[in-house]
Amino acid sequence: MKYAVLLFAFTFLCCSKDDTKSQTSASLIGKWVETETRMDTLFFESIDDVDFMNLNRGKELRNGNLLPKPHSGTYIYKLLEEKISLNWVLSSNSNFNDYYFEVIDNRLNIGNFYNSTSGETLTFERLD
Repeated sequence: MKYAVLLFAFTFLCCSKDDTKSQTSASLIGKWVETETRMDTLFFESIDDVDFMNLNRGKELRNGNLLPKPHSGTYIYKLLEEKISLNWVLSSNSNFNDYYFEVIDNRLNIGNFYNSTSGETLTFERLD
């Protein structure tokens, strides 16, 4: 009887909610486009076990110079449960900031990490 209780407890622990499939970096690799304006793109990649996300917002004319729009560039990211932790590599701040994050099929919802006018949560769809 002791073994039956131990076996039941072991089975219960092995099937807990913590073991549900969470989003992986490998499943994000590729290009994603923002669905409202279709101007901003994300490109996820992994190099030497470091996960990178590149934000391309296009270019704009500032002080007579054609420059990338603010917050464009490379971010290091870490996936957490229903969150993504981002560090913009061009910033002098080395802290990671957490944002809402969810992927359903070919749609990615992320908290507005670059001050887009499209709202509090941004939706991207996979291009490839």
